[in-house]
Amino acid sequence: MSIKKFASVPQLIEIHLDDPALVEKYGEVITFHTYDIVSMSTYFEFFNARSNSEFQQLDKIMKTMILDKDGKKVLADNEDLPVDIAAAAIGKIGEILGKSQGKPSIQTDGKQPE
Repeated sequence: MSIKKFASVPQLIEIHLDDPALVEKYGEVITFHTYDIVSMSTYFEFFNARSNSEFQQLDKIMKTMILDKDGKKVLADNEDLPVDIAAAAIGKIGEILGKSQGKPSIQTDGKQPE
C-alpha cells in the first residue's frame, strides 16, 4: 500500500468543551475549532511542552491551535483565557492529536489474522 493513501489536507473540526463544571460555571458549552491533523513539529512541540510543563510554550501552541470557524486565531498575543477553559482546551487538543496517530498494522492480541 502506498503511503500516499494516508496523506490528506488538514480539516477544521469543531471542539466542544462540555465538562459539566464548565457548563455550570459559564452557562453553556464552549466551542472552538482546530485542525484534525498537524505537522510533526507541532505534534512533538505540543506533547513535549505538555509533558515537560513548559507553560510558555504550551501557551504559544494553544494560541495557534484555538481557531474560529474560518481557521483564524481566536486569541491575540496579548489575550488569555480563564485557566479552567485553557486547561480544558489543552486537554481536548491533546485528545485530538492522540487520535491522529495511526493504528498499528500488526496484530497485538496474539490471535492469528483472519
